[in-house]
Amino acid sequence: MSATPFVNSASWIWSAEGSHSAPAPEAATPSHYQVRYFRRTFEVEDPTAATLRVQLSADSRYLFFCNGNFIGRGPAKGDINHHFYDSFDLTPYLRAGRNVLAALVLDMSHVAHRPALLGPPCSVMTYTGGFVLEGELRGRTGETVADLRTGAEWRVAVDKAHRFQNENTTFEGYLGYFEHRLSALIPAGWNTADFDDSAWAEAHVLFKAELLENRRDPSSPYGLLPRMIPMLEEGTPQIFADAFLQGGAPVSAEWQRLLIGDAALTLPAGATVDVVLDVGELTTAFPHLLVAGGAGSVLRLTYAEALRLPWKTPNAQLIGKQQSLANLASHFADESSGWTFDRRGKVTGWGDIWEPSGQVELFEPLHWRAFRYIGLRIVVGAEPLTLRALQHRFTAYPYRIAAKFESSDAALNRIWPVALHTMRLCSHETFEDCPHYEQMQYAGDTMITSKIAMLTTGDYRLSKQALHHFDWSRLSDGLTQSRFPSRLVQVIPTWSLHWITNTKDYVMCSGDLGTAKELLPGVRAVTDWFRRHTDASGLPAKLPYWNITDWCPWWPRGVVPGADTGPTTILSAQYIQALTEVAWLARLLGRDSEARELEAEAMTLRPKLHALTWSESEGLYFDRPGGPEVSQYGNAWAIVAGIAGERERRRIFERFPNDPKLAPGSFFWWHTGFAALAAAGRFDEMPQHLGPWHESIGFGLSTFVEENSYWRSMCHAWSAHPALAFLQGILGVTPTAPGFAEVLIAPQRCGLTHASGRVCTPQGGIDVAWRMESDHDFRLQITTPASLAVTVVAPNGARRSFAGGAFAETFSLT
Repeated sequence: MSATPFVNSASWIWSAEGSHSAPAPEAATPSHYQVRYFRRTFEVEDPTAATLRVQLSADSRYLFFCNGNFIGRGPAKGDINHHFYDSFDLTPYLRAGRNVLAALVLDMSHVAHRPALLGPPCSVMTYTGGFVLEGELRGRTGETVADLRTGAEWRVAVDKAHRFQNENTTFEGYLGYFEHRLSALIPAGWNTADFDDSAWAEAHVLFKAELLENRRDPSSPYGLLPRMIPMLEEGTPQIFADAFLQGGAPVSAEWQRLLIGDAALTLPAGATVDVVLDVGELTTAFPHLLVAGGAGSVLRLTYAEALRLPWKTPNAQLIGKQQSLANLASHFADESSGWTFDRRGKVTGWGDIWEPSGQVELFEPLHWRAFRYIGLRIVVGAEPLTLRALQHRFTAYPYRIAAKFESSDAALNRIWPVALHTMRLCSHETFEDCPHYEQMQYAGDTMITSKIAMLTTGDYRLSKQALHHFDWSRLSDGLTQSRFPSRLVQVIPTWSLHWITNTKDYVMCSGDLGTAKELLPGVRAVTDWFRRHTDASGLPAKLPYWNITDWCPWWPRGVVPGADTGPTTILSAQYIQALTEVAWLARLLGRDSEARELEAEAMTLRPKLHALTWSESEGLYFDRPGGPEVSQYGNAWAIVAGIAGERERRRIFERFPNDPKLAPGSFFWWHTGFAALAAAGRFDEMPQHLGPWHESIGFGLSTFVEENSYWRSMCHAWSAHPALAFLQGILGVTPTAPGFAEVLIAPQRCGLTHASGRVCTPQGGIDVAWRMESDHDFRLQITTPASLAVTVVAPNGARRSFAGGAFAETFSLT
C-alpha cells in the first residue's frame, strides 16, 4: 500500500442493488434518501503494540464508529471534483480480540434539489452513494497486521429505519428533508464488535478512489483532497433554560425536575403531551432525547427561531413589544401571524419524527438543527414512555474567541456579544448566510463573517476554505457563483467582487501569500468578466444575472434602478474598488506592470462615473445617469471607491444618510456606510446609526436579523458587522501589511469616554485601551507582540511609531 492514501488502493463501496440504477423498492431505504450500514471486523492481539490510522470519506454524509465509539462525522462540504476526506487516529480505541470499524452512510443523490418541495440540502453536492476508507493496522515495528481498506471484505446492510420527510415546510427547502426515524428497524448493536454481521452482504465495489492531484483518465467521479478545517465542536448535553405547555401555561413540577436532570418522568400509555422547550437564545445544536420503553410512541420535534402569533391582531399592535414596528404579518404564509417571544405563540416549521423502539435509547438527528424553541409533541403508545433526559448539544466551527471590546456605552457593549454569537451560529463546515433557513455560503455574507472571525479568533482556516470554495465555483465566463457549495447555480456578479475583497482581507490578516498566488488568476478572471460587460465609458452596464446589491425595500428583488439599462453608481463603484484591490494583490506578488494597469483603469473610470451620475442640484450621486433615484448605498459606494472628492463629500453629508429621499438600505449596506463615514473623516458619528441593532436587542433577539422587516431569518451573517466597526474604528486597529507585519492604530472617540479591547493577529493579541482623563486629555495604552511596526494616530492627528511591545501616552486634544 502506498504511503500516500488513495493511490491505487482503496475502492469506493456501496450495496449491490444500488450500483448502477435506482434501488429496488423492496431493498431500498423507504424514502428519497438512501442509508447504508458498513462494517469491517479485524483481530488485535496486543492493543498496546498496535496503531491504526485511517482516512475516509463518503457521499453524501457519514457517521463513523470504532468498537461502538463515535469517532466523527463528515465529510466537510466541497464539490464533487474537490471531495474532502478525513483522517482519524483510532489507536486509543483498539482492544484485544475482535474489533470493528463501522459507518452509517446517508446518500442524497437520488433526488434533485427543489427549494419549494425540499430535497437534498442545496449545500451538499453529491454524485452517487458511496463510502471509502484507507487504513492499515500496524504492529510495534510498523509492519502491516491487517489491511482494512474498503473493498469486498467489508459488509453492508440496507437501512430501513431512517426515513425523511418534509411535513410543515414553511419556507423554501435549502436545508433538505428532515428525519423520520423508526428505531425498532435499526439493527441493535450494529456498530459494536460483538454484533453478528454474517447475514450482511459483501460490499459492492464501485471504483478506485483517486486523489485530486492524481486524476488523469478518472475512474471515479471524486477528486479526493484532505480536509481543510477541523472537525466541528460538539458540546456536552445542556439543559433547556425553560419549558412551557403549548399555549403558554407552565409545566408541572415533575417536568421541571426532568428538565434540570433531577428525575426521570414516565408518561402513561395513551397520553398526549405538547411541550415547548426554550433554550433562551438561538443555538445550533443536536436535540438530545434519552428515553426508555414506550414502544409504539411517536415524538415530533419542531424547530423554530421564534414563536408565531396565531391570532388576528392589528398590524401595529401585534402582541409582544418586538411587534410594535410593524406590518410583519403580511410576510408569512399564514397572513394572520408574525413572530413573537410571547408564550401564547405557536411553534411552527420543519421538524423531525421519532418512533422509539421500546428499549433504552438516545435520539439525535443525523444533522444539527438551528432553534431557540423545540415544540415537542409526544403521543405515547400502548406502553408507558419514560423520559430520562431532554437536552441539547451545541455544535459549530470550533472558534475560540479571544478578542474583547468594552466601552463607556452600555448599549454598544450589548451589541458586541450578539454580533459574535451571530458569527458563530453562521460558521459550521462553511460560513452560512443563516443557520435556520438555508445554511448556504454566500460571498457577500462571507466577506463580513470571515473578517470578524479572523480578527476575533486568529483562526484563518475556514476563511481560506471559503476562498477556495468560491474559486472552485467559477463558471466558464470567469464569475464565481454567488453561493457555494451549491447544487443550484446562482450568480450575483458583484458577489464575485465581494469575494475579491474577502481575498484581500484574508491576505492582510493572515499573511498567507501562497493562497493569494493561487487565487490571483481567478480574481483576474472576475475583473476580466466585468471588463467584457462595459459600455463605451468603460463602466459595467446592463449586466446579466441577478444584480441585487442590498435588500432595499424600494427596489424589486434588491436590484438598483438602471441595472438593466446601463451603468449604475453602485455596480460601477464596486468594480472600481475591486480594480484597486486586485492591483494591491498583484503588486504584493511582484506583478508590478499588472498592478499599474489596474490602477490606471480605476483612475480613468472614477471621473467618468462622477460625470455620469453626480447631481449638482441634489448634492448627491444618482443611482443611474440622469436619475432621479438616489440611495444611501449608492452614495456610500461613491465615497468608499473614491468617486467623490472632498467637495462632493461635504455636499453629500448635508443629506446623507438620513434624508427621506434616499432609498433606504438594510443591515448589509451599513457595512459600506460605516466605511464611508471613516473615509469622510466622520466615523465619530457611527454610533448614531446603530438604531436597528439596538432595536433588535430590545426585541429580545440573541442574534442579528437578515433585514429590517424581520420577515424571515433571525440570524444572518452579514448583520454582525458592527463588531468590525468596534475593533477597527473605536479601537482603531488595522493591518497595513500582510499578516499584521505593520499596523495602524487610530482610535476614534465616537462620543465615548473610554474603550478597550483586543484584536487577534497571527503573532498574538493587540490590546488597546483609551480613556478621556479630562475634557481634553486622551490617554492611550497599547500592547502588541514584539517586532511589529506600529503607527499610532491619536484623535488630534498626532502620529507616533514604535516597534511593538508596550506604548502609553497622553495626548492633549485642545
